[in-house]
Amino acid sequence: MPRVVDGDERRAELIAATSAEIASRGLANVTLRSVARARGWTTGIVTHYFADKRELLMATFRERADRARRHIEEQVATGIPLLDAAVDAALPVDDERMLDWRVFLAYMGAAIGEEELDALLRDRQQRYHDTLREGILDEIGAGRLPVDVDPDHGSTRLLATLNGVATLAVLTPDRWPPAIQRAVVAEHLAALGRTR
Repeated sequence: MPRVVDGDERRAELIAATSAEIASRGLANVTLRSVARARGWTTGIVTHYFADKRELLMATFRERADRARRHIEEQVATGIPLLDAAVDAALPVDDERMLDWRVFLAYMGAAIGEEELDALLRDRQQRYHDTLREGILDEIGAGRLPVDVDPDHGSTRLLATLNGVATLAVLTPDRWPPAIQRAVVAEHLAALGRTR
């Protein structure tokens, strides 16, 4: 009797394979065939779950971004302050978050002149900016940041710092190990007046 395949599980496997293909081959070089081959499947299995390459690529981006969001929520649920959880989710300090950033950077390059992808990237960056802003407001409320910190400007600066650190860590990981990434962000937060 053939094994019953869980559709959600198979989609997750395909997205994981697509993420790995993007990280190693680049977005433009990913094909339905290369994704199928990475799992030892036929292209027909891929097209059973995703109509075409575009649908698979968009689903992959959304899943990688949602994974980062879930990481933040899980950290906050354990009592970690929102700002710390948001910063931790953004830094490529382990293999999975490095993969996230390799994928995100591939999509950023591909978004030039691509209206739907550009809108999706802008939306995710805005959501993350809003999360950082909320985290800064929480820190002000908890007395760990001064009351005169502008949450809009502070979150914009922090977003730029995180994006820059993460990009450099992807491009030159030997020069940007996790300890250095965290130290640079901690220095930035200390410059805002954070007391811990």
